[in-house]
Amino acid sequence: MADDDAAVKSGEEEESTSDQASSEITEDENQVANSKTDFTELTRQSIKKLQKWNNESFLYAFDRQLISFGIRLLLFLPGFAILAFFGAWAYASKSPEWWINFIEPTISLSFATILVALVFTIQLGYIIAMTIHRHRVNLSIKNFDTEVKKAQSQHLSITSLHGYEPLEEKIKGSASKHFFSLMCALFAILTISAIAFYGIQSDMGKNFLALSFSFTVLSLGQHIMTRSSSFNMAERTGLLGAYDPPLHPSTLEIVFSDLVKSQLDPLLKSEYENFVKEIETHVKRGIEPKFAREKMMMTLFKHSKGLDLSSVYSEVGEILTKKGLDFFKNHEIFTIEEWLLIIEHIEQQCPAFFRMIGRIEEDLSAGRKSLDDDIIFEVDMENVVHGKANLFTYMHNMSDKPRALVLRVQSPDFRPHDISMTYLLKPGESNWWPDAAVPLAESGNEDILAIMSGLLRDGTVAWQSLLPERFGEATVSVRLEEVSGELLVGSQMNVRVRSEFKEKIRTYSSIILNIIGIAGIIIASSVLTYQIV
Repeated sequence: MADDDAAVKSGEEEESTSDQASSEITEDENQVANSKTDFTELTRQSIKKLQKWNNESFLYAFDRQLISFGIRLLLFLPGFAILAFFGAWAYASKSPEWWINFIEPTISLSFATILVALVFTIQLGYIIAMTIHRHRVNLSIKNFDTEVKKAQSQHLSITSLHGYEPLEEKIKGSASKHFFSLMCALFAILTISAIAFYGIQSDMGKNFLALSFSFTVLSLGQHIMTRSSSFNMAERTGLLGAYDPPLHPSTLEIVFSDLVKSQLDPLLKSEYENFVKEIETHVKRGIEPKFAREKMMMTLFKHSKGLDLSSVYSEVGEILTKKGLDFFKNHEIFTIEEWLLIIEHIEQQCPAFFRMIGRIEEDLSAGRKSLDDDIIFEVDMENVVHGKANLFTYMHNMSDKPRALVLRVQSPDFRPHDISMTYLLKPGESNWWPDAAVPLAESGNEDILAIMSGLLRDGTVAWQSLLPERFGEATVSVRLEEVSGELLVGSQMNVRVRSEFKEKIRTYSSIILNIIGIAGIIIASSVLTYQIV
């Protein structure tokens, strides 16, 4: 019996031992599995972080807040470095008395040496900021090329549109300037590192300091050249700042739509044309597509001036079907926010047009009739001209007969000096101009939005670009005449022609910094070569 009990106990012990061993193996396997899971999760998070630095939207937000704009590290860091350069140069031979008496005995470093170390640190931060900025620019260019190829695959002739080649040249030229600026910054930090071997007090150290200063100045000068044409592909309107429209229609047929289309970059213009085509398929019966387009744009413009969003949808719903209104609300490109940015950009480029239609709206809201011989005539151009002037004229025939009229523009201060164009104004709807004041927006066509849309559709808007010949005071005479030469309406405008101050400062600063940088590099390199040889 004892032997049997012992056998049973030994069997139980063996089972217990095997259970423990199996549990230990299971725990090891779980630990291995958990470690593999942790490694996979860590790898996934690392990849996600790396992908973030290849995300243009993330980099652009970072760039806009800290680097190019916001704090403007790309301007302030080299500026501080230049100030520290002057300090290091001034105290290269001898530190100030307060430094010698109180600080140098403790750290055993001269004041100039500390300033050189400060310059090195600032330059390192500048290089990091420039690298991030250049990487963002390269991502923008890559995304631009991708969008162009995508449009071409959809049989859209983006590359043949006016303004595409200058836009492509500008953004790719900006990338080369950023690369050159980054190279100069790298040479600047390399040359200032050489001071550690020679000492700031030696002639070689001072020449390396001058060479580093010159490279820093040249890098800053190259960067300033790119600030007037900032662009990105993270925003739908990111190319508008770099796009300069090469041409525009002299007569706006569909006024608001033609004005918008003339200011959009090639990529956005292509999308806008598709958007308009789709919108016109959803116009309600009995409503002319041109009128619908003008009212939609007029409503969006009024939204940018404070019209509430519910009123916007209500007014657009009067011209579009329910399906069309849903398309308008949920369009992935032309959202309400994007429209506000587009309209803001156009207002900056063509303020005279909006002032002109604003006066017509004011007459409508006040119940005033601005008629002269059954002709509505308004004219406007910039009060202060930079580069070129945009002259807008609005003509509307409210009689029941067509009229041939001559629009004459004369100025001794702008080119061309004399413009003469004959227009055949078709009879317009006289009931577009009410006898009493009307509200901004309400149900039906008895509000300013509907009336202005009709006036823009039926009227004629001429758009002329005038080039100034000199700075200072200038005059422009605008006359509306009969074909026989009889004057109907005339306006004399006095404007001021000035260079754009901000752009002028950028240009001159860039030129001066480039000259100083190149001259400094040549002189310092020559002296260093002479000392070495």
